Amino acid sequence: MFKSALDLNRPDPYFSGTAGFVANTLEDLHEDMRRFELPEVVPDKVRHAHDAIRHAYIYAYFSYDLLSLAASQTFPCLELALRERIGHQFAGRVNKRGKPHPAMLNELLKVAKKQNLIVTPIDHLHKIRNMFAHGSDTVLNPPMFLTQFGIVTNIIRELYSSR
Repeated sequence: MFKSALDLNRPDPYFSGTAGFVANTLEDLHEDMRRFELPEVVPDKVRHAHDAIRHAYIYAYFSYDLLSLAASQTFPCLELALRERIGHQFAGRVNKRGKPHPAMLNELLKVAKKQNLIVTPIDHLHKIRNMFAHGSDTVLNPPMFLTQFGIVTNIIRELYSSR
């Protein structure tokens, strides 16, 4: 539900403990995100996208819907990280009509795995990504988000650890 301007800085009922989950504080959510730092070697544009997700998670304290927004951005962030790291390998590739045909997330993950840039299991990721990319009525809770975000963050760390 759209909040009034006066209520914008009030905690969402899901986080305040008046509905849904056990009460969380803004500090709790911030502490959750401190665990997901990326190494300095990760390109700035990837770090920026990743930090935007972390901020959306924290600000979900005020609007629970931001948790779904944060979750929906995890896979575009991962795809950006993969493109920055190995996208050059697909340069010049075109489709039947001669238009550029960049690799998509699943192909990028498979290539990174084949090149031993990542060790995290990837077989299930496309199903989770598709759930968010094509709409879902799934109601996330913080632990569900943290699991998914942790996997994506670890893959990004792995991608850039060999640099």
